[in-house]
Amino acid sequence: MVMISAAPNKVRPLKKGGSLCLNGKEMRPYLQGALDGLCAIYSIVNAARIISDIGEEESKNLFKQILDYLEQSADLGRVLSEGIGLNTVGSILRDVANGRIPERNMPFKHRPETSLDEFWSEMMAFLDGGSKRAILIGVGGRMWDHWSIVHAISDRQVYFFDSHKLKSLKRSRCTTVRPTSLRPHLLCPTHTYFLS
Repeated sequence: MVMISAAPNKVRPLKKGGSLCLNGKEMRPYLQGALDGLCAIYSIVNAARIISDIGEEESKNLFKQILDYLEQSADLGRVLSEGIGLNTVGSILRDVANGRIPERNMPFKHRPETSLDEFWSEMMAFLDGGSKRAILIGVGGRMWDHWSIVHAISDRQVYFFDSHKLKSLKRSRCTTVRPTSLRPHLLCPTHTYFLS
């Protein structure tokens, strides 16, 4: 532990890794994304990058267009603090990103009891159908309340093109119905868009 002087005669202990101790408690800084609900917006932009091969400037432009759209619909404040729901994702895909993501399908929209095997097989078949495809998916469970992009999938693992920390999940640790201690990661078929 390093001691840093905050002011004359006051010493503030600092731990490695950027955390600090205040009033006997360890405190870590919030990371970008910890307090906002922008993962769906990043996911839509990342899907457009895969499907339409857009560059950095066009990605920034799409991001701004989505924020402007949310501001006009009076949803921006709620989205920033609470995240984006399924209906808002659909509206953004339809009204803002439609030129960059022309095809969208929700094959499991009304099928909440879809088995993991069926869902996994359909995701594999869809992604095997071409290179300019992505799956926008809601991931839940104890560890996640998150939107992300699936860009690849194997028999044993799903791979994400993600705005945060999610890189991959093992199939043996996933479910589509109820998370458990053995299968804590909930892949939500009803909150999934097949995009191309």
